[in-house]
Amino acid sequence: MTDSQTTEAIGIQRAVMFGCGNMGQALISGWVESPLVSFSIVDPMEPSLDIEARVVGSTDDLSDTEFNLVIIAVKPQLIPTVMEESGDMIRKADLVLSIAAGVSLETLEKHIGDLPIVRMMPNLPAAVGKGMSGLYANDKCSDKDKSLITDMASRNGELVWLQEEDQIDRFTAIAGSGPGYIFEFLRLYTMAAMEQGFSEEDARKLAIATVAGTTEMAAQSDKSLDDLRSSVTSKNGTTQAGLEQFMRNDELKTLLSDTVAAAYKRAVELR
Repeated sequence: MTDSQTTEAIGIQRAVMFGCGNMGQALISGWVESPLVSFSIVDPMEPSLDIEARVVGSTDDLSDTEFNLVIIAVKPQLIPTVMEESGDMIRKADLVLSIAAGVSLETLEKHIGDLPIVRMMPNLPAAVGKGMSGLYANDKCSDKDKSLITDMASRNGELVWLQEEDQIDRFTAIAGSGPGYIFEFLRLYTMAAMEQGFSEEDARKLAIATVAGTTEMAAQSDKSLDDLRSSVTSKNGTTQAGLEQFMRNDELKTLLSDTVAAAYKRAVELR
């Protein structure tokens, strides 16, 4: 479906976004490209944004406008304050999108009431249009609601609709926290390159370009990751020698499994 067809099917939505920190700014930088939504932002800091959106410090400055879509992008502990100050406006909306990490649908429904709600877990590469978002909707959401959120989320990268709310926490452990794991791998890979005599600048370039190029190759290939790995591994060659250390005693496999499990456990504790 083209943008014009989607716009005709869904209509133009008036959205108000509460909070616009680092993640909120990363997301809305892509969302404003959607022809389906016009945005207003409520944030006491009134951030200066290079996007087409109205930015105000208080809901009082928007008293003349009704909104179809409410986006909750504040820290979880600030949700009661937002509801106290703007609850009437929020409850009049047709759809609520929450990117408040760890705040369950049950908790949101206690504050918001019987409204269609979508939880979104994005990750940091959304800032460069390469993000991965996990989405979960309550049973009040229609196909039209999901189409709107799909259009918005796709402006920041890839997305998956999840079948159970618990998968949000599992998604967080893999994709939400994942950039942190990758950054740490890149840091250590850079250090290993420096130990081979490369300058810090060149070592960083080598590490990032190798990972970025390999990732893009995997994304464009229909081959399994096992087959792709084998395609660069000649018998008794340099890659095999390196991989024998990398895969020694399944230590890396165990470490990655433990890493994701620990992140998931912490996400559950923070519910």
